[in-house]
Amino acid sequence: MNIEKLKQEFEEFDKNKFDKYKHLISSKDKEEIFPPYIPHIGLKYDKYKLMMYGMAQSIDKPWPDLINKTNAEKVTQLYDATDYNNTWIAPYKVMLAIAGTYIYANYQDMVDSFDELHNLITATNYYKFSFRYNGNDVNPNTDLSNHESPDLYWQENDELSVSELELLQPSMILSFKGRHNDIIKKQGYNYIEINDPSWILQGGGGVLKKGGSWDLETHDNSVHQLVDSYLNQINDKYSAKKEAIRIYLLKYFNDWKNA
Repeated sequence: MNIEKLKQEFEEFDKNKFDKYKHLISSKDKEEIFPPYIPHIGLKYDKYKLMMYGMAQSIDKPWPDLINKTNAEKVTQLYDATDYNNTWIAPYKVMLAIAGTYIYANYQDMVDSFDELHNLITATNYYKFSFRYNGNDVNPNTDLSNHESPDLYWQENDELSVSELELLQPSMILSFKGRHNDIIKKQGYNYIEINDPSWILQGGGGVLKKGGSWDLETHDNSVHQLVDSYLNQINDKYSAKKEAIRIYLLKYFNDWKNA
């Protein structure tokens, strides 16, 4: 499958299948559900074949720029995002830092620029349609069953995922925890489950603090410099949690370096 066929498949996706979920889906405008979107694919993706899977867009209301796009442009919203600042995945800057930490731990290559990391990876959300209920995000892995039967939603998103994986053929996938990783495993791809960065915003279960169980001693001075460079580039809502992010990144660095 080539990228044009993937675009066509996503453009032709029958959104009417999701009418039963329409009251929950936030990725819509005037009751018109947005189409699924293909991944961002960095220009240098083939160097590491590293893929990042977020969860879902989790938008509370459609952005004006997205509303005004054509159906085809909505499908390629991530693919066309040449700037990491225009990549609409909520924790994307932290995801870039995770990717850079993984690359250093496994290849000893120090990539300290988010611009460069954006060009080295492919990234998307596993679930292409966002849910909101009473002003709160609905996690499609764990919470959808409280509102509607999730089976159809899961099946359709799994099939979209299989199509993009067949195209991308990643060597490694860093994926937020959830039932979708069982699908990745069944397809035979290597993956590592990581905690969704939103967990950091929620306090990290108390482990992301000085002296917490994730606060590991790390003697590699280069990784400290690398993490500092990432923290200096995070200027969104995660910027208030930089020390927790530091502990989070260094914990995964130690896991990967010692694997």
